Parts: sequence; structure tokens; C-alpha cells
Amino acid sequence: MNAYELADIKKLRKALGLSQRDLAKLSGLSQSYIAKVEKGHIDPSYSNVQKIFKALENVRSLNVKVAAEIMTRDLKYVKLGSRVIDAIKIMQDNSISQVPVLTEDGKVVGTISESNLVQHMLKGKDIKKIQESKVDEFMDPPYPIVDESTPINLIMAILTFYNAVLVSHQGKVIGIITRSDILKG
Repeated sequence: MNAYELADIKKLRKALGLSQRDLAKLSGLSQSYIAKVEKGHIDPSYSNVQKIFKALENVRSLNVKVAAEIMTRDLKYVKLGSRVIDAIKIMQDNSISQVPVLTEDGKVVGTISESNLVQHMLKGKDIKKIQESKVDEFMDPPYPIVDESTPINLIMAILTFYNAVLVSHQGKVIGIITRSDILKG
């Protein structure tokens, strides 16, 4: 449980969209008792404060979105050994800027992205040679993989360092989350 003050009860209750009556029902206290505590008219017992904050924390935890709720389920990927032109076509056809690289058995081994390919072009590599090359030669390390139950706030922190996060269920990659998925919420 977070370290809250009594003065935070009303603010927390409203932020969670609860009425005093809702909070009273969830905490096992009366609505008038909740009103008096919020107004500072009574000094509640420790056990009643625990009941109130436990009820608020339970509601807050129910409101937290997880990876499975916002991920893009139709994962576009390219197989290890494919040509770069195949990865480019997948990215263009789906209006995406990166795709994971998977082995035949579904293991994620890397990522190929537009920005990586452009960097190679800027270094003087011929676009036709890049396109005909295998993705293995131009892929970056794979993006982090999180479980589908990972809270969004943790994923947002990861996305400050990476362009995407892969989402797994029982060890199998089932989706991807990019910054735009977070913004869609």
C-alpha cells in the first residue's frame, strides 16, 4: 500500500470515480463516516483508515491496464534468413517502421527497422545490395519481451529506451506495443 495521508482520501476517491457511498460500501463503513473523515471532523481509528485505503487501493489496481489490453495482436514479423526486401514490403504494406525477426520455431532473434536500414544507406551502402541481403546482416538485437499481464506504466518506462516491446503468453510472442499503442491507450 502507498503512503497516503488522510487529506488524500477525497482526492483519491474522486480520481477513481467513486462516490462517498461507493467508498463506504467497499470499505464496510458508513457514507456519513467517510464524509466526516474527508472533512476532517473526526479522527478515524487506525483500522478504519486501513479499510478505507485498502478499498481505494483495490479499486486503483483494477483500473490499471496491462499489456494484453493495448497490444497489437496481429504481429507482423519476418523469418530469419529472409531477404531485407521482404521485411521492407511487410513494413510498407502495414504502415509500420519495424518488424521482429523470428526463427522457424518462433524464437525472437532480432529486429529489422526502417531507421537501421536508412543508417546503412547513409554510410554509403547500396540500397539494391541491402534489399537483396538477408535480414540477419542488418538486424538489431530483439526488443524486450514482457508478459501479457505487465502493467502499462512499466511498459511506458521501457519505451523510453526502446521503440517497441514484444508481448508474450506462456513464452510465445503474441503481440507488440509501440509508443503509438500507448497513446491510443
